[in-house]
Amino acid sequence: MRLFVAIELGEQVLGEAAKLVDELRKRADRRSPKARLTWVRPDRMHLTLRFLGEVSDERAGGVLGALRAPIPLAPFEVAWQGLGAFPPEGPLRVIWVGAGRGRDAVLELEHMVSARLEPLGFEQEARPYAPHLTLARVREAGGLRAIPLFERIADRSLGTTNVDAITLFQSKLSPKGPTYVSMQRTPLRSA
Repeated sequence: MRLFVAIELGEQVLGEAAKLVDELRKRADRRSPKARLTWVRPDRMHLTLRFLGEVSDERAGGVLGALRAPIPLAPFEVAWQGLGAFPPEGPLRVIWVGAGRGRDAVLELEHMVSARLEPLGFEQEARPYAPHLTLARVREAGGLRAIPLFERIADRSLGTTNVDAITLFQSKLSPKGPTYVSMQRTPLRSA
């Protein structure tokens, strides 16, 4: 099964994300009609802490066990603000909104989750973790550039998420796109 650990965003953030995706889609269509993007549906948006990939049933049991105990971190809020793109130079591949206030707590949470998973053979990523909400994946940039696309909306806010738990999801792939099934929620608790 295909697994990942994430933070669920909340209805307010998802609603604002839907509005922003709609606006960006219209802007991209006007500025670069040849661009081909896959826009993330708001009901599929989340903040990925760790993508685990394909995992056997036995190994999935180990993941469930490793994430069963509460995380010794006080619940916190994370603000979603500021548009960005990967890579920072050259043709766009991903359009995203970044984590603002609360970003350091997200980084600490990702580190704690990764530390629990490392003994199971899930090694730390080589590149630094960059908390963001993916809005679109760019299949063909077609001349689309971030600066004109983000003009006058680069600092857009989606609101805040109250982070009081993490969720282990199974991703079931289909021709209609992925379906995310919650396997386990692990609460955050003050140490």
